[in-house]
Amino acid sequence: MTVTEPLSLEGRGFRLGRRRPPAGWRRLSVPIARRIRFAAALAFAALALLAAACGNSSSSSTPTAAAKAAATPTAAAAFPVSVQRSDGKTLTLAAAPKRVVSLSPGATEVIYAIGAEGELAAVDKNANYPDAANAFPTKVDAYEPNVEAIRALNPDLVIIASDTSGLVAKLDELKVPVLFVDIDTTVRTVDDVLAQIGVLGKVTGTSEKAAQVAASLRARIDKVTSTLQSLPAGAPVSVYHELDSTFYSASDGTFVGDLYRILKMKNIAGSSATAYPQLTQEAIIAANPQVIVLADEAYGTSIDSVKARPGWSAIDAVKNNKIFAVNPDIVSRPGPRIVDALEQLAKDVYPERFP
Repeated sequence: MTVTEPLSLEGRGFRLGRRRPPAGWRRLSVPIARRIRFAAALAFAALALLAAACGNSSSSSTPTAAAKAAATPTAAAAFPVSVQRSDGKTLTLAAAPKRVVSLSPGATEVIYAIGAEGELAAVDKNANYPDAANAFPTKVDAYEPNVEAIRALNPDLVIIASDTSGLVAKLDELKVPVLFVDIDTTVRTVDDVLAQIGVLGKVTGTSEKAAQVAASLRARIDKVTSTLQSLPAGAPVSVYHELDSTFYSASDGTFVGDLYRILKMKNIAGSSATAYPQLTQEAIIAANPQVIVLADEAYGTSIDSVKARPGWSAIDAVKNNKIFAVNPDIVSRPGPRIVDALEQLAKDVYPERFP
């Protein structure tokens, strides 16, 4: 698969607006990042203990180091607790935090799912789910973070998914507790997405609820994999996953790409050297994907506009009307709704098995 060199981007935040090479989505251009940034607002990952989330290993690939480190949480987290951050440092909390600032919409979704929303002091301005997060009265900008404004909120925990402008070190200097988990290196599979639920449960003192949420999601994943076990042997269905209209995609080494492994599909972006490579039109046409998934319809790309692209009429997905749009929030945000994305894609690709 031929890819173009990703564009560098200085100073823009969560993983679709890349900050520095070679960290995947951070390398998109500023206009692209602004159009799709909330779609990939991010989450954290599984660093230490978790979770009944990883239940049935037969339905998933070998977990990354983050998922391997997960263990079944206790009914209630005992403080003090310690977790390792993505920068190798250890975060230790003496007590459950009471003023949490979440700079990741994905983390915010998890916090609501595990019942820890009462401890939120502020959320990122792109947090839009659930409705209570969308309407949260105090919002901050994770893309252009203001250290003093964050400090003024008097947080006892700040959750960071992207170290924009050296934010982690600046908050460390101010002795503000930071949970920093880098999605490029930690949340690379769906197992890791489940594992980060346990991490958040541990640091917020809601481990029991976190385990329940993760176990429920695992059961839904297992149902999908069980249904696909009887797929006939042969060449897997090939898929092109489009992040934006300039042909950025998601490689196998991402939690988005891992969805297609679970669905027994072949991702044409493959195991690219970059997590989120920019493909060329020529390469996409040559790969001839049988399915095209659009995670950019909300930004003006439509099924009809894809069909109208020069040369794309030769692609099997176009000829057979196998172009599907998916909500970018659920497919590009590593939180509980990633399983919604999995189930939707399963129905789109295998309608006869998922009526």
